[in-house]
Amino acid sequence: MQIAPRSTLDAGPVLVDLLHSIACTVAVSSKVDNPKDFPEHLVDGKAETAWNSKTGDLHGFIAFRVPAVARVRRVELTAGFDKVGPSGDLFTKNHRITKVRLTREGKPVKEADLDPSLRGLQGFDVDEAGGDFKLEVLTTLPGTEKKWQELSVSELRVLGDTGGAPENPEHIPAMAIGSLDGVPAHASVKGEAPVGPFATLAALCAAYDKAMTSFIDAAFPGDRYPGKIEGPHCAPWQYPPAAAVSAMVTGGPFLSGQFVRVHDAQDDSAQLVLQTKEGYSLTKVRLWSRYHNDPGCGHASDHSLEDARLVKVGAHEALVLRLLRTDIYWLGATDPGGTFEDAYACKVDDHGAAACEGPVVSGRSVGWPGGWNPGAGTFPAIVASKVKWDSRKTPTLGPAGDLRLVP
Repeated sequence: MQIAPRSTLDAGPVLVDLLHSIACTVAVSSKVDNPKDFPEHLVDGKAETAWNSKTGDLHGFIAFRVPAVARVRRVELTAGFDKVGPSGDLFTKNHRITKVRLTREGKPVKEADLDPSLRGLQGFDVDEAGGDFKLEVLTTLPGTEKKWQELSVSELRVLGDTGGAPENPEHIPAMAIGSLDGVPAHASVKGEAPVGPFATLAALCAAYDKAMTSFIDAAFPGDRYPGKIEGPHCAPWQYPPAAAVSAMVTGGPFLSGQFVRVHDAQDDSAQLVLQTKEGYSLTKVRLWSRYHNDPGCGHASDHSLEDARLVKVGAHEALVLRLLRTDIYWLGATDPGGTFEDAYACKVDDHGAAACEGPVVSGRSVGWPGGWNPGAGTFPAIVASKVKWDSRKTPTLGPAGDLRLVP
């Protein structure tokens, strides 16, 4: 069917925007990696803001949960980002949605076409009881900016009658990413480390070696520096002391944590392992990393786990970590180096594994830190409170549980 612009509905119960009237939840499939487009922009009533998906997620979805006593009568959304700004027309530059499928509790409700030339809300009528709905994007029309590969939707509305459901005093839905329950998708990708969780740290490392050794051997067969990368490719790393790390990252759903030293097909790195009640998981939190073929000449660095704290926003909870890293270069390098603070947010995924978002740079101080003198061989440890930060923000969670920065 062809979606028509919103029209006057047939006489009947007074319809309201359920998302802003009663306790509803809205989830998006993913979030773009930039600091200005957020999931809640989908329901803020402003055409000049938009939800943007992760790059490449052109068949993503928008899900919404409506109380069972309510009745959904109509769904409306924009086909794209309905904004003209200093950088041009974001409606025509971005992908625009041309076909969607609505399901309720996994069962098909309706497929419909959107007009990619039409700005503003487009909609289609339905008649369904409350529950869990998913609006899947089936096709899009590419925009004029060929490098832009994100879904962009300015607004979503779900019209219906409340059925007597209590009013939501916040008048804005709860937000989530990945699913209506706010847990990230669980997946293992060929050529990447296994996701976990594993019963023991030894089992995690054994699985890592089994999965990764062939890729590492293919990348470094021994015919170039530094030669063949010998195993084991995953092993506990005792600096900093494991007990100190675990004391810092234990909280909420996380029972313990420590760093392991791992190899992949490019890097040698120290990565954080977090334990939940389901077992041990290798996270993407990297204390340091170095290319296998980097001899390290003319470069010095320092890395430390600065702190970790549980952050709760609405129904979302995450362990937010900050890592300090300093890199300085000499011997003709043009990079002045500097000190940086990287933030991560770790939560538990749908399999009970630790899943971490980040890094985002929450602080930066360009140039060599005080006391560092390569000629004299002095490289003192970096203390965050003594750094003269050029810029620094606090990592926290947004309404959808996503990692972001505030002044």
